[in-house]
Amino acid sequence: MPGTNIPTDVCCTLKYVQTNLKHFKEITIGSTIQYKVKTLPVLSDIAMGKPAAQSSIFLNYSAELAVDGNRGTDIYQDLCSHTDTADTNPWWRVDLQAVYSIKTVRIINRGIDKFKTDLSDRLRDVTVTVGLTDIDIGTTCGFFAGPGTLSQLVVIDCPTLPFGRYVKISMTTEYLSLCEVDVFGVKE
Repeated sequence: MPGTNIPTDVCCTLKYVQTNLKHFKEITIGSTIQYKVKTLPVLSDIAMGKPAAQSSIFLNYSAELAVDGNRGTDIYQDLCSHTDTADTNPWWRVDLQAVYSIKTVRIINRGIDKFKTDLSDRLRDVTVTVGLTDIDIGTTCGFFAGPGTLSQLVVIDCPTLPFGRYVKISMTTEYLSLCEVDVFGVKE
């Protein structure tokens, strides 16, 4: 700072604190003002164990299997969700049971199965949308072009932080299979 004996790095630190006080708690002790970092909420998976649905079901691979907490990727041993083979416009959706500002959606793709089959490339052209009702889930969160790879963790950030109770994953190709879906957001 010109005209003072404060080093530049201290100057900049003070400037940062002064312009970003929302993350700090001001404490006055005597005539000294101190700033302590506020505890920011740690986001946890808000989809785990919540009701889920999908456009169709292949065998017994229901929608709930994508929010059961099992992070394994062998569809036969770990049980992942899977839409029917004739479903040409598949979707999967979770009811968060409250309205959240959605920050990130993570998808764990299928891996090698017990028959040594690799079908991970089926995860492609994935759109994630958010909505307040189960029939109006049209606010775009993000997109994954794919193709997916074995046991891939696909992270889709929602730059506009859309508000919604429902998160929907849809594809324009057939065979939607999701081993686990994590949703991160802040309750409104």
